[in-house]
Order: sequence, then structure tokens, then C-alpha cells
Amino acid sequence: MRRNLGFKSEAPRYSLLAFDAFAFKKGLTTINITRELAEEWCGRRPDEATDTWSHRNCFLRQLSIYLVNLGYDSYIPSRVFGKHDNFIPYIFSDQEIQALFEACDSLVLFDKHARSEIMVMPALIRMLFSTGIRVGEAANLLNRDVDLDHNYLILRNCKNGKDRMVPISDSLAETCRQYRKYRTLLPDNSDHFFVKLNGCKCLANSFYLWWSKMLKIADIRRRGKVPGPRLQDIRHTFCVKSMVQLAKEGKDLYYILPILSTYVGHQSLAATDRYLRLTSQMYPELLSQTDSICSYIFPELKYRPND
Repeated sequence: MRRNLGFKSEAPRYSLLAFDAFAFKKGLTTINITRELAEEWCGRRPDEATDTWSHRNCFLRQLSIYLVNLGYDSYIPSRVFGKHDNFIPYIFSDQEIQALFEACDSLVLFDKHARSEIMVMPALIRMLFSTGIRVGEAANLLNRDVDLDHNYLILRNCKNGKDRMVPISDSLAETCRQYRKYRTLLPDNSDHFFVKLNGCKCLANSFYLWWSKMLKIADIRRRGKVPGPRLQDIRHTFCVKSMVQLAKEGKDLYYILPILSTYVGHQSLAATDRYLRLTSQMYPELLSQTDSICSYIFPELKYRPND
């Protein structure tokens, strides 16, 4: 059912396996989740993180609700709330973005290492900043999915289980052409667009070492104990700066919200709406300009005594 709704459902799959083993060990022989069984499963384990505990609880709640909807007698446990998500992403300034471009262009490989990803970094970083796609989506790009004649990317098997097409700019297309020219000189060991020096596919987690080096070269420091700037913050920067640019052009942010949501591959508007709230906090004057442009939709009513 979850897969038909567009979810990948990898985590629930393992949760189902774990709960099935737990129920079998407890001697459950019928399709019936009792209160005792649910409370034992939902009990917090020693040294268990709050989020992990919340996810286990939420999984069993969803399973019990599903069974009840099918007509089975199943106990629905109360909800356990995880930590409040108050993390504020790092939004790069234009100067920092330029510094990161210069940093990735200056990377040097001191050792002969055929498994290095150094050659892909200039094109990869520019692609992430220009499109806001996820790091994993970029790593999974196939060579045939990068159309530089018509300037678009085809992203397959994305986070929400759907494919999508992403238009790219002329400047990014030219950068990709330069990268592809060098890619053809490498061994043909993979159909992926981004490959190592040995021609094999790049893994998404292999970019983080180079990312740390780039931050150091660009002199962009971490904010104390707060995580980041992270590689994922490039995506956050793209969303916020896209909204800022559209607001400066006089566009209604709530009108373009569904468009941006579709472009970046969000499954719901709620995921994109957080960027709208972040934009309003960072650039409050832009929303006031947008309100004045759209004020004619709800005209001001004049009070008349006889009404």
C-alpha cells in the first residue's frame, strides 16, 4: 500500500521483519496485536535515542491502524513524539558560493589514486547549486539521462519513488560538456554520468571528504556544535535563493510554491513550505513587496453607516 502511494518503504520493510520476529518469539499465532505485546514493543530500550524510539512507536501505530481498517482487533498504542525539528539549515551567501566554486577547481590529487572522485567535483558542485537536486540523485545519474542538446536531466528512482525531469541552464550544460569530454578518456566501467578515475560509479557518501577540503580552502567554518555547513545545505540554499529571486521579480511566493516543490522533488507542499518560512525570516522585506503586489485580490472595504 505504501509503495502504491509512492513511498520506497525500505525502513518499514525492516521494521516489519523485526516486529515479525519479535511477535513470533512472543508466541503470537493470530493477526491480533494485543495491548501487552504493543506496550512491550514500544517500551524504550536502554540508551535508545528519542527519534529511534519514536520511529518504532510510529511504525507499530501505523500497522495497528492498518489492521483495524481491515477489520482485525488490534491495540493502537499512544504516540511518542520525537525531538522537535528546529534545525536551521546553512544558507550560503553569493560570495561563499563563488569561493566554493574556486575551491573545487583548485583541488589537487597528490597521490595516484584510481578510485578518486576529484575529477567530478567541479561539475557536481555546480550542478547541485544550479538545480537543488539531492546528492544521491546526482550520483545515480546515468550518462544517457544527461541531455546536453536540450538541457535537461532525468532523475530516476528518486526519494519518493518517482522519476522526474529537471531543466538546466546553458552555463551548467556547458560545464557538463567539459566534464563529459574528459569522462570519455576514462575506462568504460560504468553507465553513470559521474565516475571515478577508474571509470567506476561514484557513491554519494564518497563526496563528503572532498566537501570538507573545499570548506577549508574556501575558509567557511562550522558554526560551533551545530552540524554544517553540510553538502545537503546546497539544496536548502537553492530553494531559498530561488524564492528570493522570484520575489524580487514580483512573483507571488505562494503561487510558485507548487512549481518549486515539483522541481526539487518534494512529495508534499509542507516540505517546501519550510523554505518559504525560512525566506520570510531572512528577507522579510520581500514578503511585504509580494503582499503589496497581490493586495488587489482582497480589496479594502469601505465602511458605510447604512449597511
